[in-house]
Amino acid sequence: MTEEYQVFLGRLCALGSGDRAALKRAAGIMLSDADGKAVAAFYRCLPYGTSQWQEERWFAVACLRCLWDADMEGGEPVEQIIGQLIREEKLSESTLHRAEVLLDTAWDEDGYMLTKLTRLVKLIRQKSDRAPIDFTALLEDLLDWNAENQYVQRKWARAIFTNEN
Repeated sequence: MTEEYQVFLGRLCALGSGDRAALKRAAGIMLSDADGKAVAAFYRCLPYGTSQWQEERWFAVACLRCLWDADMEGGEPVEQIIGQLIREEKLSESTLHRAEVLLDTAWDEDGYMLTKLTRLVKLIRQKSDRAPIDFTALLEDLLDWNAENQYVQRKWARAIFTNEN
């Protein structure tokens, strides 16, 4: 499945500036609420056979990826960057609270969790001089976010709240 993610992200980066801008403007918006330009750009990149229940999450990652320049590569998982920025005191206590709220929120059709995640990702973009986040890892995490055992949330909590430097 990781190869499928890489193909998807490669297609996103190959999009023209207008399509990337449409996806960037749709960051934080559910696919069902996005405008036609963003939807068309997204479906040009989406791998064939992706199940419909996953499309909202793939769309979220597509839009968030477009917040960074297309030629920027690499990156660390979101949760590790948040944890590191908190330990470096580049993020406030309120950001720590935002992370706690995010971990308690299920992915749902109302877009609430996506809104919280988008705010954190935009904050990372603003406060960090690092490469873009690891969008492959983010997509994997979002696809499993609502798992009963909440292993994704535990992984994120471990990375964010561990006090190691």
